[in-house]
This record gives sequence, C-alpha cells and structure tokens, in this order.
Amino acid sequence: MRMAHKSGCILLLAALAAAPAMALDDAEVREMQKICEEKRQEALAPIREQKAQACIEQQLRKPDHCKRYYRTYGNVTPGPSGAPQQGYFYDLPECQAWLEAREALRVSRSRP
Repeated sequence: MRMAHKSGCILLLAALAAAPAMALDDAEVREMQKICEEKRQEALAPIREQKAQACIEQQLRKPDHCKRYYRTYGNVTPGPSGAPQQGYFYDLPECQAWLEAREALRVSRSRP
C-alpha cells in the first residue's frame, strides 16, 4: 500500500471515529471495507500458512491441495442452513469502523 494511501486511510478512519454521526457516501464505505479486508488478509496470512504447512507435513494430501484448501481459511462461508457465517478478524478496529459506517449508511437511507 502506498504511503499517501495509508495516510488518507488513517485520516478517514480518524475522522469517522471523531464524528460517528457524519454522513458517509457509498464510496467512503467501500473504501473502509477495502481497508478492513486488507487488514484481515494481513492477520489471516500467517494462520493460513501455518495450517497449509501442517497439512503438508501430515502428508494426507498433496502440497498443492493443502495450499488451495487453506487459501480462503477465515473468510465468510455458508453455514449448515446456508446462512453466511462471519469470517475471522472482523473485530479489528478498521472492520468495526466499516461495519458501523455501513450500518449508519443503511439507517440513513431508511429514514423518510
């Protein structure tokens, strides 16, 4: 991520934390989602690597299969009823800010 982009993202998150009632548009909420997903991927990368390596060491599957299988570990998946089960690391501050902004945008659209 470029340094200017990081600075802009940090400023956006700081502004949102300081003024939660501030009106957001779709583009800002999408940018926050992108930041959240980048942070989640950073947090998930070592876990995915560890799981894939353990799979390879157990020699139950081919290494290629293990890497493909764990490539999406921690993402949103369908549960037994078909409803989505939340993935890992949505509790990161960047993700909490995005979820709050998304909800605020949804609520603002439902008002007459």
